[in-house]
Amino acid sequence: GLVCLSIDLLSGDLLTCDQCCTHFPAYYEATRCSYPLVKMPPRQIAEVARHIGNCPSCHEEYEELVLLAELEERKELL
Repeated sequence: GLVCLSIDLLSGDLLTCDQCCTHFPAYYEATRCSYPLVKMPPRQIAEVARHIGNCPSCHEEYEELVLLAELEERKELL
């Protein structure tokens, strides 16, 4: 499985920006270290992570989602 995953990830970005953005909520929940509320297949997590790492627009949008989620968790969001 690891070899196939590595080959797939090295072959290029597999997601469009729209596809990546649809995965943001699940990706955020699945990658929470303390309490993951959602499970995503490792390949899908890797695809989203790769796209976020290579796309400044999606990276910025995901960071905004993270900030909003953290404010909500701390009950600081009005």
